[in-house]
Amino acid sequence: MGTKPVWSLLMTMALPVVLSTAVQSLYNVVDGIFVSQISEDAMAAITFANPLVTILIAVGSGIAVGMNTMLSHGLGEKNQQGVNDSASAAIWLILLCGMLSLLAALFLVQPYMAFQTKDAQIRAASGRYLQVYFCMGVATIAQLVFERMLISTGKTMYSMVSQGVGGIMNIVLDYVLIFGHFGMPKMGIAGAAVATVASQSFAAVIALFLNIRKNREVQLSLSLCLPFPAMRRLLVLGAPTALIMSLNSLMMVNYNAVLNRFSSTAVAVFGACCRVTGFCYAILNALCSATIPIIAYNHGAKKKKRIDQTIRFGYLYAVTVMAVGTVFCVGFPEMFLRLFNATDEMIEIGIWGMRMLTCCYVLCAVRNMSNCILQALGHSVTAMACDLSRNYLILIPAAWLLSLTGILDAVWLSVPAADIVSAATGFLLMLRFYRRDMKPMQG
Repeated sequence: MGTKPVWSLLMTMALPVVLSTAVQSLYNVVDGIFVSQISEDAMAAITFANPLVTILIAVGSGIAVGMNTMLSHGLGEKNQQGVNDSASAAIWLILLCGMLSLLAALFLVQPYMAFQTKDAQIRAASGRYLQVYFCMGVATIAQLVFERMLISTGKTMYSMVSQGVGGIMNIVLDYVLIFGHFGMPKMGIAGAAVATVASQSFAAVIALFLNIRKNREVQLSLSLCLPFPAMRRLLVLGAPTALIMSLNSLMMVNYNAVLNRFSSTAVAVFGACCRVTGFCYAILNALCSATIPIIAYNHGAKKKKRIDQTIRFGYLYAVTVMAVGTVFCVGFPEMFLRLFNATDEMIEIGIWGMRMLTCCYVLCAVRNMSNCILQALGHSVTAMACDLSRNYLILIPAAWLLSLTGILDAVWLSVPAADIVSAATGFLLMLRFYRRDMKPMQG
Protein backbone atom coordinates (compact mmCIF):
# COMPACT_ATOMS: atom_id res chain seq x y z
CA MET A 1 0.00 0.00 0.00
CA GLY A 2 2.79 2.41 0.87
CA THR A 3 5.64 1.42 -1.45
CA LYS A 4 4.52 -0.38 -4.63
CA PRO A 5 4.15 1.80 -7.78
CA VAL A 6 0.62 3.19 -7.73
CA TRP A 7 -0.32 2.40 -11.33
CA SER A 8 0.47 -1.29 -10.83
CA LEU A 9 -0.87 -1.40 -7.25
CA LEU A 10 -4.21 -0.03 -8.41
CA MET A 11 -4.35 -2.51 -11.27
CA THR A 12 -3.29 -5.37 -8.98
CA MET A 13 -6.02 -4.51 -6.47
CA ALA A 14 -8.68 -3.53 -8.97
CA LEU A 15 -8.35 -6.17 -11.69
CA PRO A 16 -9.33 -9.21 -9.59
CA VAL A 17 -12.20 -7.23 -8.06
CA VAL A 18 -13.34 -6.02 -11.47
CA LEU A 19 -13.22 -9.53 -12.91
CA SER A 20 -15.06 -11.12 -10.00
CA THR A 21 -17.59 -8.28 -9.86
CA ALA A 22 -18.13 -8.68 -13.60
CA VAL A 23 -18.91 -12.35 -13.05
CA GLN A 24 -21.21 -11.51 -10.15
CA SER A 25 -22.96 -8.76 -12.09
CA LEU A 26 -23.20 -11.03 -15.11
CA TYR A 27 -25.39 -13.42 -13.18
CA ASN A 28 -27.79 -10.50 -12.52
CA VAL A 29 -27.96 -10.11 -16.28
CA VAL A 30 -28.49 -13.86 -16.62
CA ASP A 31 -31.22 -13.70 -13.95
CA GLY A 32 -33.03 -11.18 -16.11
CA ILE A 33 -32.49 -13.22 -19.28
CA PHE A 34 -33.87 -16.38 -17.66
CA VAL A 35 -36.81 -14.59 -16.02
CA SER A 36 -37.70 -12.79 -19.25
CA GLN A 37 -38.20 -16.20 -20.88
CA ILE A 38 -41.14 -16.74 -18.50
CA SER A 39 -43.02 -13.64 -19.59
CA GLU A 40 -42.86 -9.88 -19.94
CA ASP A 41 -44.83 -9.62 -16.68
CA ALA A 42 -42.13 -11.64 -14.91
CA MET A 43 -39.53 -9.16 -16.10
CA ALA A 44 -41.67 -6.31 -14.81
CA ALA A 45 -42.06 -8.16 -11.48
CA ILE A 46 -38.32 -8.35 -10.77
CA THR A 47 -37.99 -4.71 -11.86
CA PHE A 48 -40.56 -3.70 -9.24
CA ALA A 49 -38.72 -5.89 -6.68
CA ASN A 50 -35.31 -4.42 -7.44
CA PRO A 51 -35.57 -1.26 -5.26
CA LEU A 52 -36.19 -3.31 -2.11
CA VAL A 53 -33.33 -5.68 -3.00
CA THR A 54 -31.13 -2.60 -3.47
CA ILE A 55 -31.86 -1.54 0.12
CA LEU A 56 -30.60 -4.88 1.41
CA ILE A 57 -27.46 -4.57 -0.71
CA ALA A 58 -27.09 -0.98 0.55
CA VAL A 59 -27.00 -2.17 4.15
CA GLY A 60 -24.25 -4.68 3.37
CA SER A 61 -22.31 -2.13 1.32
CA GLY A 62 -22.54 0.45 4.11
CA ILE A 63 -21.13 -2.00 6.66
CA ALA A 64 -18.41 -3.02 4.18
CA VAL A 65 -17.38 0.57 3.38
CA GLY A 66 -17.31 1.59 7.05
CA MET A 67 -15.22 -1.44 7.95
CA ASN A 68 -12.97 -0.87 4.92
CA THR A 69 -12.20 2.72 5.92
CA MET A 70 -11.57 1.84 9.59
CA LEU A 71 -9.45 -1.16 8.70
CA SER A 72 -7.32 0.72 6.15
CA HIS A 73 -6.68 3.59 8.54
CA GLY A 74 -5.74 1.09 11.26
CA LEU A 75 -3.27 -0.63 8.94
CA GLY A 76 -1.77 2.70 7.88
CA GLU A 77 -1.33 3.75 11.53
CA LYS A 78 -0.03 0.26 12.55
CA ASN A 79 -2.96 -0.03 14.99
CA GLN A 80 -3.74 -3.76 15.17
CA GLN A 81 -6.42 -3.34 17.85
CA GLY A 82 -8.25 -0.87 15.63
CA VAL A 83 -8.10 -3.34 12.74
CA ASN A 84 -9.52 -6.16 14.87
CA ASP A 85 -12.24 -3.96 16.36
CA SER A 86 -13.43 -2.94 12.89
CA ALA A 87 -13.76 -6.59 11.86
CA SER A 88 -15.56 -7.57 15.08
CA ALA A 89 -18.01 -4.67 14.73
CA ALA A 90 -18.74 -5.69 11.15
CA ILE A 91 -19.56 -9.28 12.15
CA TRP A 92 -22.00 -8.15 14.83
CA LEU A 93 -23.71 -5.81 12.38
CA ILE A 94 -24.05 -8.65 9.86
CA LEU A 95 -25.96 -10.71 12.43
CA LEU A 96 -28.17 -7.85 13.60
CA CYS A 97 -29.07 -6.73 10.07
CA GLY A 98 -29.76 -10.35 9.07
CA MET A 99 -32.42 -10.50 11.78
CA LEU A 100 -33.97 -7.26 10.51
CA SER A 101 -34.02 -8.70 6.98
CA LEU A 102 -36.02 -11.68 8.20
CA LEU A 103 -38.55 -9.38 9.84
CA ALA A 104 -38.81 -7.41 6.59
CA ALA A 105 -39.66 -10.64 4.72
CA LEU A 106 -42.53 -11.25 7.11
CA PHE A 107 -44.00 -7.76 7.44
CA LEU A 108 -42.71 -5.39 4.75
CA VAL A 109 -42.84 -7.19 1.40
CA GLN A 110 -46.60 -7.37 0.89
CA PRO A 111 -47.35 -3.70 1.78
CA TYR A 112 -44.47 -2.64 -0.46
CA MET A 113 -45.80 -4.55 -3.47
CA ALA A 114 -49.35 -3.30 -2.87
CA PHE A 115 -47.93 0.21 -3.12
CA GLN A 116 -45.92 -0.56 -6.27
CA THR A 117 -48.55 -2.01 -8.60
CA LYS A 118 -52.23 -2.94 -8.82
CA ASP A 119 -51.58 -5.83 -11.20
CA ALA A 120 -52.34 -8.90 -9.03
CA GLN A 121 -50.21 -11.29 -11.09
CA ILE A 122 -47.13 -9.07 -11.06
CA ARG A 123 -47.64 -8.27 -7.38
CA ALA A 124 -47.82 -11.97 -6.41
CA ALA A 125 -44.76 -12.97 -8.44
CA SER A 126 -42.67 -10.09 -7.12
CA GLY A 127 -43.80 -10.81 -3.55
CA ARG A 128 -42.65 -14.43 -3.77
CA TYR A 129 -39.27 -13.33 -5.10
CA LEU A 130 -38.75 -10.77 -2.33
CA GLN A 131 -39.84 -13.02 0.53
CA VAL A 132 -37.33 -15.70 -0.45
CA TYR A 133 -34.59 -13.11 -0.91
CA PHE A 134 -35.14 -11.37 2.42
CA CYS A 135 -35.51 -14.55 4.47
CA MET A 136 -31.84 -15.19 3.68
CA GLY A 137 -30.78 -11.55 3.55
CA VAL A 138 -27.94 -12.26 5.98
CA ALA A 139 -26.16 -14.09 3.14
CA THR A 140 -26.19 -11.00 0.93
CA ILE A 141 -24.76 -8.83 3.69
CA ALA A 142 -22.15 -11.38 4.81
CA GLN A 143 -20.84 -11.93 1.30
CA LEU A 144 -20.35 -8.20 0.73
CA VAL A 145 -18.58 -7.66 4.06
CA PHE A 146 -16.27 -10.67 4.08
CA GLU A 147 -15.19 -10.06 0.49
CA ARG A 148 -14.52 -6.39 1.24
CA MET A 149 -12.43 -7.50 4.24
CA LEU A 150 -10.18 -9.40 1.84
CA ILE A 151 -9.98 -6.41 -0.50
CA SER A 152 -9.13 -4.02 2.35
CA THR A 153 -5.95 -5.94 3.12
CA GLY A 154 -4.91 -6.41 -0.50
CA LYS A 155 -6.20 -10.01 -0.80
CA THR A 156 -8.17 -9.18 -3.94
CA MET A 157 -7.40 -12.49 -5.63
CA TYR A 158 -9.14 -14.36 -2.83
CA SER A 159 -12.20 -12.12 -3.09
CA MET A 160 -12.29 -12.98 -6.79
CA VAL A 161 -12.45 -16.67 -5.88
CA SER A 162 -15.52 -16.29 -3.64
CA GLN A 163 -17.32 -13.93 -6.00
CA GLY A 164 -16.54 -15.98 -9.06
CA VAL A 165 -17.69 -19.25 -7.49
CA GLY A 166 -20.89 -17.61 -6.26
CA GLY A 167 -21.60 -16.06 -9.64
CA ILE A 168 -21.12 -19.28 -11.60
CA MET A 169 -23.18 -21.23 -9.07
CA ASN A 170 -26.02 -18.72 -9.43
CA ILE A 171 -26.11 -19.05 -13.20
CA VAL A 172 -26.30 -22.84 -12.97
CA LEU A 173 -29.00 -22.76 -10.28
CA ASP A 174 -31.04 -20.23 -12.26
CA TYR A 175 -31.23 -22.65 -15.17
CA VAL A 176 -32.07 -25.59 -12.92
CA LEU A 177 -34.57 -23.99 -10.53
CA ILE A 178 -36.47 -21.53 -12.74
CA PHE A 179 -37.30 -24.13 -15.40
CA GLY A 180 -37.16 -27.34 -13.31
CA HIS A 181 -34.31 -29.27 -14.92
CA PHE A 182 -32.51 -32.36 -13.58
CA GLY A 183 -35.48 -33.49 -11.51
CA MET A 184 -35.86 -30.21 -9.60
CA PRO A 185 -39.28 -28.53 -9.33
CA LYS A 186 -40.13 -25.74 -11.76
CA MET A 187 -40.12 -22.72 -9.41
CA GLY A 188 -40.40 -19.84 -11.88
CA ILE A 189 -39.49 -16.42 -10.53
CA ALA A 190 -39.10 -17.79 -6.98
CA GLY A 191 -36.39 -20.09 -8.33
CA ALA A 192 -34.35 -17.04 -9.32
CA ALA A 193 -34.44 -15.83 -5.71
CA VAL A 194 -33.53 -19.27 -4.32
CA ALA A 195 -30.62 -19.49 -6.75
CA THR A 196 -29.35 -16.06 -5.68
CA VAL A 197 -29.48 -16.57 -1.91
CA ALA A 198 -28.03 -20.10 -2.12
CA SER A 199 -25.11 -18.81 -4.19
CA GLN A 200 -24.53 -15.86 -1.89
CA SER A 201 -24.55 -18.14 1.16
CA PHE A 202 -21.91 -20.38 -0.39
CA ALA A 203 -19.78 -17.41 -1.46
CA ALA A 204 -20.01 -15.88 2.04
CA VAL A 205 -18.77 -19.13 3.62
CA ILE A 206 -15.84 -19.24 1.18
CA ALA A 207 -14.92 -15.61 1.91
CA LEU A 208 -15.11 -16.17 5.68
CA PHE A 209 -12.90 -19.25 5.41
CA LEU A 210 -10.34 -17.34 3.33
CA ASN A 211 -10.28 -14.50 5.87
CA ILE A 212 -9.63 -16.95 8.70
CA ARG A 213 -6.95 -18.95 6.89
CA LYS A 214 -5.25 -16.41 4.60
CA ASN A 215 -5.88 -12.91 5.95
CA ARG A 216 -3.17 -12.53 8.60
CA GLU A 217 -3.67 -8.76 8.90
CA VAL A 218 -7.07 -9.29 10.55
CA GLN A 219 -7.62 -11.43 13.64
CA LEU A 220 -11.29 -12.41 13.52
CA SER A 221 -13.14 -12.96 16.78
CA LEU A 222 -16.70 -12.60 18.08
CA SER A 223 -16.93 -11.60 21.72
CA LEU A 224 -20.25 -11.78 23.57
CA CYS A 225 -19.62 -8.20 24.58
CA LEU A 226 -20.66 -5.92 21.72
CA PRO A 227 -17.88 -3.48 20.65
CA PHE A 228 -20.15 -0.41 20.79
CA PRO A 229 -17.49 2.28 20.13
CA ALA A 230 -16.23 0.45 17.02
CA MET A 231 -19.79 -0.25 15.84
CA ARG A 232 -20.68 3.41 16.25
CA ARG A 233 -17.58 4.52 14.32
CA LEU A 234 -18.26 1.98 11.57
CA LEU A 235 -21.86 3.16 11.23
CA VAL A 236 -20.78 6.81 11.04
CA LEU A 237 -18.38 5.97 8.19
CA GLY A 238 -20.64 3.53 6.37
CA ALA A 239 -24.05 5.12 6.86
CA PRO A 240 -23.65 7.65 4.02
CA THR A 241 -22.98 4.84 1.53
CA ALA A 242 -25.94 2.82 2.83
CA LEU A 243 -28.16 5.88 2.80
CA ILE A 244 -27.15 6.86 -0.71
CA MET A 245 -27.87 3.39 -2.07
CA SER A 246 -31.14 3.18 -0.14
CA LEU A 247 -32.24 6.53 -1.46
CA ASN A 248 -31.22 5.34 -4.91
CA SER A 249 -33.73 2.53 -4.46
CA LEU A 250 -36.38 5.13 -3.63
CA MET A 251 -35.35 6.88 -6.84
CA MET A 252 -35.99 3.62 -8.70
CA VAL A 253 -39.43 3.34 -7.08
CA ASN A 254 -40.27 6.82 -8.34
CA TYR A 255 -38.82 6.17 -11.79
CA ASN A 256 -40.80 2.94 -12.05
CA ALA A 257 -43.92 4.90 -11.08
CA VAL A 258 -43.27 7.43 -13.85
CA LEU A 259 -42.80 4.68 -16.43
CA ASN A 260 -45.81 2.73 -15.16
CA ARG A 261 -47.97 5.70 -16.14
CA PHE A 262 -47.23 4.72 -19.74
CA SER A 263 -47.29 0.88 -19.47
CA SER A 264 -45.85 -2.13 -17.65
CA THR A 265 -43.89 -2.75 -20.85
CA ALA A 266 -41.99 0.49 -20.19
CA VAL A 267 -41.16 -0.82 -16.71
CA ALA A 268 -39.93 -4.11 -18.20
CA VAL A 269 -37.75 -2.15 -20.65
CA PHE A 270 -36.26 -0.16 -17.77
CA GLY A 271 -35.54 -3.41 -15.95
CA ALA A 272 -33.78 -4.90 -18.97
CA CYS A 273 -31.76 -1.74 -19.56
CA CYS A 274 -30.78 -1.57 -15.87
CA ARG A 275 -29.47 -5.13 -15.99
CA VAL A 276 -27.10 -4.16 -18.80
CA THR A 277 -26.15 -0.75 -17.42
CA GLY A 278 -25.81 -2.30 -13.97
CA PHE A 279 -23.08 -4.56 -15.36
CA CYS A 280 -21.08 -1.52 -16.47
CA TYR A 281 -21.69 0.31 -13.18
CA ALA A 282 -20.61 -2.75 -11.19
CA ILE A 283 -17.25 -2.75 -12.98
CA LEU A 284 -16.90 1.01 -12.47
CA ASN A 285 -17.75 0.81 -8.78
CA ALA A 286 -15.35 -2.09 -8.25
CA LEU A 287 -12.58 -0.05 -9.85
CA CYS A 288 -13.44 3.04 -7.82
CA SER A 289 -13.64 1.08 -4.56
CA ALA A 290 -10.09 -0.19 -5.11
CA THR A 291 -8.83 3.39 -4.76
CA ILE A 292 -10.41 3.84 -1.31
CA PRO A 293 -8.02 1.65 0.74
CA ILE A 294 -4.98 3.01 -1.13
CA ILE A 295 -5.95 6.65 -0.51
CA ALA A 296 -7.11 5.95 3.07
CA TYR A 297 -3.87 4.09 3.89
CA ASN A 298 -1.64 6.84 2.50
CA HIS A 299 -3.81 9.52 4.08
CA GLY A 300 -3.19 7.84 7.44
CA ALA A 301 0.52 7.55 6.59
CA LYS A 302 0.56 11.19 5.32
CA LYS A 303 1.99 10.37 1.88
CA LYS A 304 0.59 13.06 -0.41
CA LYS A 305 2.48 12.03 -3.54
CA ARG A 306 0.97 8.55 -3.52
CA ILE A 307 -2.51 9.98 -2.96
CA ASP A 308 -2.05 12.25 -6.00
CA GLN A 309 -0.90 9.34 -8.14
CA THR A 310 -3.85 7.19 -7.05
CA ILE A 311 -6.30 9.95 -7.95
CA ARG A 312 -4.78 10.47 -11.42
CA PHE A 313 -4.69 6.79 -12.33
CA GLY A 314 -8.13 6.25 -10.78
CA TYR A 315 -9.75 8.82 -13.06
CA LEU A 316 -7.85 7.51 -16.08
CA TYR A 317 -8.90 3.89 -15.57
CA ALA A 318 -12.52 4.77 -14.72
CA VAL A 319 -13.02 7.00 -17.77
CA THR A 320 -11.46 4.37 -20.06
CA VAL A 321 -13.75 1.60 -18.79
CA MET A 322 -16.90 3.66 -19.19
CA ALA A 323 -15.88 4.94 -22.62
CA VAL A 324 -15.78 1.31 -23.79
CA GLY A 325 -19.19 0.72 -22.20
CA THR A 326 -20.60 3.73 -24.05
CA VAL A 327 -19.45 2.39 -27.42
CA PHE A 328 -21.24 -0.94 -26.91
CA CYS A 329 -24.44 0.30 -25.25
CA VAL A 330 -25.02 3.29 -27.52
CA GLY A 331 -23.94 1.43 -30.65
CA PHE A 332 -25.79 -1.89 -30.16
CA PRO A 333 -28.84 -1.41 -27.91
CA GLU A 334 -31.12 -3.75 -29.87
CA MET A 335 -28.65 -6.61 -29.53
CA PHE A 336 -28.76 -6.33 -25.71
CA LEU A 337 -32.54 -5.98 -25.57
CA ARG A 338 -33.09 -9.11 -27.62
CA LEU A 339 -31.22 -11.07 -24.95
CA PHE A 340 -34.24 -10.39 -22.72
CA ASN A 341 -36.78 -11.89 -25.11
CA ALA A 342 -37.88 -8.37 -26.02
CA THR A 343 -41.07 -7.91 -28.02
CA ASP A 344 -41.23 -5.45 -30.91
CA GLU A 345 -42.83 -2.93 -28.55
CA MET A 346 -39.99 -3.34 -26.04
CA ILE A 347 -37.42 -2.89 -28.81
CA GLU A 348 -39.11 0.27 -30.04
CA ILE A 349 -39.14 1.75 -26.54
CA GLY A 350 -35.79 0.41 -25.42
CA ILE A 351 -33.38 1.52 -28.14
CA TRP A 352 -33.76 5.21 -27.35
CA GLY A 353 -34.03 4.48 -23.61
CA MET A 354 -30.76 2.57 -23.43
CA ARG A 355 -28.92 5.19 -25.44
CA MET A 356 -30.08 7.91 -23.04
CA LEU A 357 -29.16 5.82 -20.00
CA THR A 358 -25.60 5.27 -21.26
CA CYS A 359 -24.61 8.28 -23.37
CA CYS A 360 -23.03 10.06 -20.36
CA TYR A 361 -21.11 7.07 -18.99
CA VAL A 362 -17.80 8.97 -19.04
CA LEU A 363 -19.29 11.67 -16.81
CA CYS A 364 -20.61 8.96 -14.49
CA ALA A 365 -17.03 7.71 -14.17
CA VAL A 366 -15.90 11.18 -13.09
CA ARG A 367 -18.75 11.45 -10.57
CA ASN A 368 -18.24 8.03 -9.00
CA MET A 369 -14.47 8.38 -8.74
CA SER A 370 -14.85 11.83 -7.18
CA ASN A 371 -17.23 10.43 -4.58
CA CYS A 372 -14.84 7.58 -3.72
CA ILE A 373 -11.99 10.05 -3.25
CA LEU A 374 -14.16 12.10 -0.92
CA GLN A 375 -15.04 8.97 1.08
CA ALA A 376 -11.40 7.91 1.36
CA LEU A 377 -10.51 11.36 2.70
CA GLY A 378 -13.26 11.09 5.31
CA HIS A 379 -15.92 13.26 3.65
CA SER A 380 -18.63 10.64 3.21
CA VAL A 381 -21.46 13.09 3.91
CA THR A 382 -20.27 15.35 1.10
CA ALA A 383 -20.18 12.39 -1.28
CA MET A 384 -23.71 11.53 -0.23
CA ALA A 385 -24.89 15.08 -0.96
CA CYS A 386 -23.51 14.82 -4.49
CA ASP A 387 -25.47 11.64 -5.22
CA LEU A 388 -28.63 13.03 -3.67
CA SER A 389 -28.42 16.12 -5.83
CA ARG A 390 -28.38 13.91 -8.90
CA ASN A 391 -31.36 11.78 -7.99
CA TYR A 392 -33.67 14.13 -6.15
CA LEU A 393 -32.87 17.63 -7.34
CA ILE A 394 -32.63 16.73 -11.02
CA LEU A 395 -33.49 13.18 -12.11
CA ILE A 396 -36.87 12.55 -10.49
CA PRO A 397 -38.27 16.11 -10.87
CA ALA A 398 -37.14 16.15 -14.51
CA ALA A 399 -38.67 12.71 -15.15
CA TRP A 400 -42.03 13.72 -13.68
CA LEU A 401 -42.08 17.01 -15.57
CA LEU A 402 -41.14 15.37 -18.87
CA SER A 403 -43.80 12.70 -18.35
CA LEU A 404 -46.42 15.46 -18.50
CA THR A 405 -45.66 15.73 -22.22
CA GLY A 406 -47.18 12.28 -22.66
CA ILE A 407 -44.09 11.25 -24.65
CA LEU A 408 -42.12 8.35 -23.15
CA ASP A 409 -38.99 9.17 -25.17
CA ALA A 410 -38.86 12.55 -23.44
CA VAL A 411 -38.72 10.94 -19.98
CA TRP A 412 -35.39 9.23 -20.74
CA LEU A 413 -33.77 12.65 -21.26
CA SER A 414 -33.84 13.14 -17.49
CA VAL A 415 -30.93 10.69 -17.10
CA PRO A 416 -28.23 12.50 -19.13
CA ALA A 417 -29.34 15.82 -17.62
CA ALA A 418 -28.81 14.45 -14.12
CA ASP A 419 -25.46 12.87 -15.03
CA ILE A 420 -24.04 16.12 -16.42
CA VAL A 421 -24.89 18.19 -13.33
CA SER A 422 -23.81 15.53 -10.79
CA ALA A 423 -20.45 14.94 -12.50
CA ALA A 424 -19.62 18.64 -12.39
CA THR A 425 -20.77 18.91 -8.78
CA GLY A 426 -18.81 15.87 -7.63
CA PHE A 427 -15.58 16.92 -9.31
CA LEU A 428 -15.72 20.48 -7.92
CA LEU A 429 -16.42 19.21 -4.40
CA MET A 430 -13.54 16.76 -4.65
CA LEU A 431 -11.17 19.57 -5.69
CA ARG A 432 -12.28 21.78 -2.82
CA PHE A 433 -11.76 19.19 -0.08
CA TYR A 434 -8.62 17.77 -1.65
CA ARG A 435 -6.93 21.18 -1.59
CA ARG A 436 -7.95 21.73 2.01
CA ASP A 437 -6.88 18.30 3.27
CA MET A 438 -3.65 17.99 1.30
CA LYS A 439 -2.30 21.43 2.15
CA PRO A 440 -0.64 20.33 5.44
CA MET A 441 1.00 17.31 3.75
CA GLN A 442 4.39 17.55 2.09
CA GLY A 443 5.33 14.05 0.82
